[in-house]
Amino acid sequence: MFSRRFDMGVKVGGAVVGAVAAIVFLVGYFGVRNSVADVGYRPDQPVPFSHKLHTGELQIQCQYCHAGVEASAHSPVPTTQTCMNCHTAVKAESPKLKVVRDSYESGQPIEWARIHKVPDYVHFNHSRHIRAQIDCKSCHGPIEEMGVVSQFKPLTMGWCLDCHRNPEALIVGARPISGVFTGKLHAVKDLLDSSYIFTPIAAQVGKSTPITVPQFGSYDTDIPPLTVAGIPHPKKAGIGPENCSTCHY
Repeated sequence: MFSRRFDMGVKVGGAVVGAVAAIVFLVGYFGVRNSVADVGYRPDQPVPFSHKLHTGELQIQCQYCHAGVEASAHSPVPTTQTCMNCHTAVKAESPKLKVVRDSYESGQPIEWARIHKVPDYVHFNHSRHIRAQIDCKSCHGPIEEMGVVSQFKPLTMGWCLDCHRNPEALIVGARPISGVFTGKLHAVKDLLDSSYIFTPIAAQVGKSTPITVPQFGSYDTDIPPLTVAGIPHPKKAGIGPENCSTCHY
């Protein structure tokens, strides 16, 4: 009934329309939805480092390797010396550690592939959040369960604002494995359940006072600061600010 040329045109046209529809769907779903932006990004690293082994099984605290994160605006990448503190004796001849040994001998840092990154026009201060006893898991997910680290949260503006507006629902309080100072010594029995987890802000809602008058979205609450090495832990906790200049300046 139809010519061969017409039949081929229908097939090619259908394939093109289907491909265009698929592209539009994927761009719309992954490009617009905050919940999926870059989640799952997992680049290859120069050294096969397992957080599941080091943090999960060996219980090495996050701040042992990422030293200074409580005082630095950026989370420091571990130095080769930090790795060699253990690996001069542990698996010292492993072929998987050749890049680490070469870096140690040459003095050239390892070029790790960055995973978590906010846009250049956004300012995110790690120390501000760490000193408020916000655990690494809040943003980076269960790192201690990851053999290969991937981006766990979208790190979008909407995601940040959700946390600033509802911190008691979204923040994971400081845990011993992160090394974030919690302001109290934990008995062994406390570590067997979740009672040791510091739940910031929840008890302070309703007791907050605006930092400015008129109020622009930033509050303070009265929590006595504890000082460790001159750093207050925690800083004044409060509902996160929503004004533009907090992150864009």
